[in-house]
Amino acid sequence: MLFKELFMPHFNFKKIIFLFSFIFSISLYAKYEIEINYESGFEFKSQQLLIETLRKTNSKRKIEKVLISEDWIENYSIMQKPFQKKIFIRIKNREPILVLNDKFFYDKDLFRFEYDKSKKDIIFVSAPDDLVEDALQIISRCEATTKIKTIKYSHVTGWDIKTDKFLIRFGKHLTEKKFQNFEDTVNYLFEIGKNPSIIDIRYTDGAAIKYGK
Repeated sequence: MLFKELFMPHFNFKKIIFLFSFIFSISLYAKYEIEINYESGFEFKSQQLLIETLRKTNSKRKIEKVLISEDWIENYSIMQKPFQKKIFIRIKNREPILVLNDKFFYDKDLFRFEYDKSKKDIIFVSAPDDLVEDALQIISRCEATTKIKTIKYSHVTGWDIKTDKFLIRFGKHLTEKKFQNFEDTVNYLFEIGKNPSIIDIRYTDGAAIKYGK
């Protein structure tokens, strides 16, 4: 799609699988044409906001200052052809694994950055900030066998994990034995063709399984 207007930027959008580009021109004291390549499959709302911000810039130095301020950008590079008003920007987005308390994204390295309300397929976690590493551990151990939607921690009941098929209860303390019990239980249920509503792993040995609502 191409928009042209006197003294106004024109903007062209192109997306191919996981690489997509925003191409637009900025009319200031002189015209700039800026091309941005996002090297990520995760689309942030912040990407559109970045375009709006860059419309207001009038120098390469200011463009770089804007990019540095965006915490969802892991790294970037800028290239400008000599004697041309064209700037190429390559951006590698951070890849969030979860959203904690509707405030922050976290990636696999537990780097925290602002949640921009992007409505993507991501796991929402409700828990104290100091337990985010435990939440990431739950994801890494359970995502191979089931699709997690939400993770909640209660000081009374501990960890509750809602998946697309059932609820998992781990209790307050996560141990290797509990994770192994969960994996063994899921494999057993798959073999016998049963679909429980709750898998309770809070017990010392094995698991309690509930069917129905």
